[in-house]
Parts: sequence; C-alpha cells; structure tokens
Amino acid sequence: MSVGCLSDDCYRRIGGGRERGIAVLNRSVMLSPRGADPVIASHELTHVELHARLNGAEVPQWFDEGLAVLVSDDPRYLASTGDRCLLDSRRPLPATLEDWLRTATADPQLYAEAACQVNRWAGTNGGKGAVLTLIERLSRGQAFPDMQMPAAAATTG
Repeated sequence: MSVGCLSDDCYRRIGGGRERGIAVLNRSVMLSPRGADPVIASHELTHVELHARLNGAEVPQWFDEGLAVLVSDDPRYLASTGDRCLLDSRRPLPATLEDWLRTATADPQLYAEAACQVNRWAGTNGGKGAVLTLIERLSRGQAFPDMQMPAAAATTG
C-alpha cells in the first residue's frame, strides 16, 4: 500500500516530516506533495522492493540509497549519459540508517556519491544482472561483500 499526499497537512497527519517521501519497511511508500512525481516514487518503491527481496538480510545504507537513485534515474544525482557519476567518490559511505541520515542532512550530494559507487560496482560486475544476483545471494544468507570501488575510467588525450 502506498499513500501520496497533495498537502503538507495531509503528509503530517500520516506521520511524514520534511522529506519528499519515505519507504516504510518493505511494505509501503508515503509521498509528500514535493515527492508526488515518478522519480521520488520509484526511488522509494525501490527501497520497498529491495527489502522485500532481501528476506530480512541487510545491506549498507549507502548501497540501498545508491541503488534507489540509479533505479529512479534521479537527474539531481546522476549524469545523463556515460559513467553517470556526478561525484567521483571512493570514500567509505555511511552504512547505518542513523549515520546516513545524519550525514545526508549535512551533505545532500551524498546520494550522488552512493549512486556513483553502486553504478561503478554494477558496471564492473555485470550490470543489472550482478545486482540481482547479489540480492539473491544476500537473501540466502551470504554476507554483503567488501565492495572495492573502481576508479573512474582513465582518459587519454
């Protein structure tokens, strides 16, 4: 079940805050008036679908958010073509929801960094199929792998 509100008052009444939308576990999505669009809806639905497929397994929050940015094709955090990375980041990103929320509040571009890391990992490991295989393995109890983020493709000139 998903709920979309067309007024801030509605969104507050259902428990929403200042966010555009929120996934509620692996069950539903709540969208604020600012999130009633395909990008935000697909981002939040990606969280729901990922967690439904994980069967209780956990992934680092940066992977969860980066995957949702990629699936939603969010132009705020992705280049339109090529490598797709707006921010080249290979630094460790927040793994827990609490750390993610604290860091992302101070730095909204954290979503771009997470998307870049997931995009590059998927690109070097088989694309969408690699992501689906990873989710399937995690749902069967395998640990989340140590993902070494590849550097940007070298350019010659």
